[in-house]
Amino acid sequence: MKNLVFVLGFTLTFCTGHAQLNPEDKLGISYEFGTTHKISENFSISTYSLLWLYEVNDNFNFILLNAGLNYQITPHASGSISYGYSDYDGTIDISSPHTLENRISEHIVYKHHLIKVPLEHRFKVEHRFLRTPTSKQTVTRFRYRIATQLKLSHALFIYLKNEWLLSPNLSNTPENRFNGGLGIHWNKSSTVLLGYFNRNTMNRMNLHRLQVGLFIKTDWRKK
Repeated sequence: MKNLVFVLGFTLTFCTGHAQLNPEDKLGISYEFGTTHKISENFSISTYSLLWLYEVNDNFNFILLNAGLNYQITPHASGSISYGYSDYDGTIDISSPHTLENRISEHIVYKHHLIKVPLEHRFKVEHRFLRTPTSKQTVTRFRYRIATQLKLSHALFIYLKNEWLLSPNLSNTPENRFNGGLGIHWNKSSTVLLGYFNRNTMNRMNLHRLQVGLFIKTDWRKK
């Protein structure tokens, strides 16, 4: 329970707003919704939606819609290929053209235990096709994420994730994303996440957001 109190207290520390229209001074929010549908012993399909707001329930920042095909290579490793579409607004206080993106991604996930702590490693490559009203650009981005879940009870757990992102043809400064909080196994197929998300961008902005997520798993092999 000490871990739970720490995570909740850490999250509530950032629940204050400021008057300036500066992304670093605002508490935003991140909404996630994901589904995974098992279609055979080794294959599954997944969908994922992500919405970022510069302020809680206000001021659009980013949306991503993604769908993928997953293959279970071994009990500890899986691979995936996916397609995503996104819309990005890079400014908080003025009207500016959005950046639209089509992306194709491949990733490998490997899970294991270190002593008794479960760890998950994700290695991801994204081929990004970016478009604005005046330009087009193709960018390759590399991502590595390490994550863990610490069980509190049958239904509750703490989740911690940290990810590094690097786009060499845009910047040699990596982006870092950290999130953590409380997870709730609502039932056998649904999990809710409530926590804090911190994003240090390649432009050296430090953004704080609340995080709300819902993830659903189904088995389409069953009649």
